[in-house]
Amino acid sequence: MKILESVRGMAFLGTFGQARLFSAACAERTAGVLLQYLADEGRPADQDTCVAALELLWDTAPPDENVAAAMHRRLSALPELGQEFRPSGVQQSAALGLRALFAGIAMLIDQGPDGAVEPSESARALARELDGEVGATAAEEDAIQDRDVERIMSWSPQERTLHVHGLRAAAAETGRDRLAAARTRHGLGDGAPDGAFTHPGSVSVTATADRGDVAAAEQRARYGVVGRITAGSDAGGYLRVDRLADLAESPEERASAAGVDILVAADPAMTRDCVGEWVEDWAGVEEALRREGRQVDWDAAP
Repeated sequence: MKILESVRGMAFLGTFGQARLFSAACAERTAGVLLQYLADEGRPADQDTCVAALELLWDTAPPDENVAAAMHRRLSALPELGQEFRPSGVQQSAALGLRALFAGIAMLIDQGPDGAVEPSESARALARELDGEVGATAAEEDAIQDRDVERIMSWSPQERTLHVHGLRAAAAETGRDRLAAARTRHGLGDGAPDGAFTHPGSVSVTATADRGDVAAAEQRARYGVVGRITAGSDAGGYLRVDRLADLAESPEERASAAGVDILVAADPAMTRDCVGEWVEDWAGVEEALRREGRQVDWDAAP
């Protein structure tokens, strides 16, 4: 245990696990602006990197220092973190979101709670930047951070896992408000520049998705389990869903892995006539099953 102080002088006794959740919530509130900016710039690979970093920060499992270090290196290559970068306007808003992520991932490497200070500061700075002369958004961010500290500190380690989805859903809702404000203030989200490449498989902006539905779907997930398709497209065949991060062979590969693969094959070994489809998460799996009219018996495969 040690004292963790925010930039406003707020102090509380915090463990690394508590500080990690606090930082993840700060990063979630800034992520929508960052990811929409990258989408508008036509940078799907950088967008995917930032989404993977956010997922890594929210992961409740003990951090893998090698995976975190690999992600830290990938984020450090983004130009918005360069010393020569002098942002203004929408670039400034996006850079604040990136700095929140970068500091959060750095905290996973040294595993000290004081790493939560910069995500806190970045979230406050974004709120001030979007505020203009009013000040309401900055005041709201202060209140949110105070509330998050109180809530996180009240949870036992066992309760923390139960509450993480609710914490993220609340942060994502605020992130949607931040994104809406950035659209009004900077015209963010008007689309990628002319000639920019749009990646058809790129993940959606985290802060604009309904994370409550996503979290609920993950509770139903059957990753790595072979099921028998009993109705719909490819009835009689077999289906398995693999998380790409689970298949990675190195920390670098795991850091860059995002989403899941839906595999459909003629045999339970998934070797004959096997085809795949990429989706973001289990909510995407369920949407794909509905689209194809598929029903899967997860206990029928030999």
